[in-house]
Amino acid sequence: MKLSKLNFALAACMLIACAGFSQTIRRDSPAPDFSITLSSGETKKCSDYKGKAVLLHFWATWCPPCRAELPEMNALAEQLQAQGENAKLAFLGICVSDTEKSRADFMEKNGYTFPGGLDQKGEIASLYGIQGIPASILISADGTVLDIHVGRMTSSMLHSFIEGYEK
Repeated sequence: MKLSKLNFALAACMLIACAGFSQTIRRDSPAPDFSITLSSGETKKCSDYKGKAVLLHFWATWCPPCRAELPEMNALAEQLQAQGENAKLAFLGICVSDTEKSRADFMEKNGYTFPGGLDQKGEIASLYGIQGIPASILISADGTVLDIHVGRMTSSMLHSFIEGYEK
């Protein structure tokens, strides 16, 4: 058990250290494209969402601030899913530096249904210059980075962050 926690702590430190050497994205810059296998088994690219804004949310099962905000993120994802094709925003949760078993078990245990997948090696996080989690990136319908938030978001912060795209 102690070795497992140590491995996760080392992985977190490596993610943070490697992020310092990664590309840094800024508001008004093009969102880097990537490919991720979702929990459903479907493979998605960021560019597949063109025509719809996207909220990328980087998180991990071992991250206390991530755990605190995930219920609100899941509620948002469910709200967007209920809107179907009329939704102006898509939600994509990207679990970093974890294992698929830990991610899947965590999602099931907590009843989370938001779409997402695993970035086990932190490649997508590095592409986006993520230096801490949780982190959220709002991407416009044309693929431009609109906003970046690192750290836990309260419900009101989340709704302000995506204002104009919820309904």
